[in-house]
Amino acid sequence: MDLHASEDELDALLKGVDAIIFTAGSRGKDLLQTDACGAVKLMQAAKKVGVTRFVMLSALFSLTPEKWPENLKDYYVAKFFADNYLINQSDLDYTIIQPGGLLEEAGQGCVELGDKGFTVISIEDTASVLAEVVDKSSTVKRVIAINLGDTPIEKIFD
Repeated sequence: MDLHASEDELDALLKGVDAIIFTAGSRGKDLLQTDACGAVKLMQAAKKVGVTRFVMLSALFSLTPEKWPENLKDYYVAKFFADNYLINQSDLDYTIIQPGGLLEEAGQGCVELGDKGFTVISIEDTASVLAEVVDKSSTVKRVIAINLGDTPIEKIFD
């Protein structure tokens, strides 16, 4: 999916979709068009075609500007903008997942919830959490920080 596409083009791609898990990221090369405006445009398209479930991969502290690391401030501004739009303007059944640093290594299959400071977690475990929350009504309208932990991901939201 090209997040530079028009909203009409995105609308067509979303027909028949039940839920969106937004994991797009620009790796700092296209922050405004991907991480901020692209996310918002996809939320608007979802609402327009009747997709109500939206799971957002964000970043730890995205909604807490005083905790942003100086070297990632532009990235956090983009995440802050998109997350706030999702929470306050989209009317979607959102869940925002906030990992710390993402590691390209095998997952452990276990996590803990809550802000434990800036920690790292595997991309694999983060992806498993994103998939796990999609059909969990207990995660709707929540912002959830995740960390390495001891609780199996499939039991974390029971």
